Amino acid sequence: MAPGHTLPSHKTVVFFLNLNKIVYICGLPNIWGDALSISKPIQKFYNIFRHVSNLIFIIFIILEALSYFTQKNLTEKQKSVQAMFVLAHPLLFAYIASVDIWKNKIERLLHELVVELKRIHNDLHVEASMIRKAKKHCASFFSMFMITILMYGFEAIIDVIREGGTFTTVITSWPDVEDRSLLAGLARVFFYFLWWLFMVRVCAMYLEVISTIVVLSHQFKNLQKYFISLNLIFDQDLDQNGKELKYLESFKLGIKMHSKTLWCTKECQAAYNLLFGFQIMSVISILAMQMRQMVANVRTLENIVAVVSATAISLSSTGFLMCNAGDVTVEAADIPTAMYMSGWEKCHIHSISVRQLMIITMVQSQKPVIIRALGKIDFSYSSFVSLIKTSYTVFSVLF
Repeated sequence: MAPGHTLPSHKTVVFFLNLNKIVYICGLPNIWGDALSISKPIQKFYNIFRHVSNLIFIIFIILEALSYFTQKNLTEKQKSVQAMFVLAHPLLFAYIASVDIWKNKIERLLHELVVELKRIHNDLHVEASMIRKAKKHCASFFSMFMITILMYGFEAIIDVIREGGTFTTVITSWPDVEDRSLLAGLARVFFYFLWWLFMVRVCAMYLEVISTIVVLSHQFKNLQKYFISLNLIFDQDLDQNGKELKYLESFKLGIKMHSKTLWCTKECQAAYNLLFGFQIMSVISILAMQMRQMVANVRTLENIVAVVSATAISLSSTGFLMCNAGDVTVEAADIPTAMYMSGWEKCHIHSISVRQLMIITMVQSQKPVIIRALGKIDFSYSSFVSLIKTSYTVFSVLF
């Protein structure tokens, strides 16, 4: 948020300011500028911390890739974990880097979506529904995320107690999985907590994207309420000509809101295009590896819980993105109906102008609004189901 801008105090702004504070502390860039209620020295520290930790994450990912050449004593289970992390972590880091790259675009998008459009019209019932849904989805995703990373540590501890192995969660080029020295043990614990820090940042990024798409879908619903509310103009204490002129002015304002909302959709697609595309590629690969791990490993309770939780977080992250993006398509498709129900038939003096404007606007608004990954794959409910089926097909073919 640029200096000099005054933020309204409605619930959507408050929600995003609080969310921005959380994701900023987790290591993502500040996209609300001076509106962030954190002192400048702390912000300066976190900016340095974010850049240094990103460099450390790159080294960490390289060490994981080099483990293919140095780790020769891996079990089948460890090989599965190694393959999954070596594939997933570069993609996840690319997600984080994309937020830095598109920071200004995301800032403009949220300012338009959360501030400017809400200044024009903000249906309180739609806003309350949006806040509930965003909080519910964020809480659900965060809970599954925490269970997953905790289970990897718990599973490693069980292996140490039951099998006498080493505390191995993430596999790096050093130390060797059979190295039982104190230094090697401390290094494994350090890499585990480094992985925690990395995944917390990834989680924060997902929370931001999921919330943005939820707000975008509800903005189309807010726009529907606006057009339907234009009926109330004809109940005001004005003459017929005054009512029709006010209706025309308000309807044109609704068209501008619709145009800005479509712009927000395109900006959301552009800002998170890398994430959407990599999400599709990674979830198919990760789910296939999880299925392989389930087949190859001994089916103890902790192994099953670890695989199931990791599968759940892969599916949920994709599901929250694709299904909420599907909501955008569904809500946008209802805009022409809301326009038709706006009261245009009550106009008599300016009926020709109103009807011409109505026809042109409805034709334009009937174009499907679809968020796509890789420019080809629709983010929708049906695509999510197809994605799960594709993952199982890959597993069936390969294993």
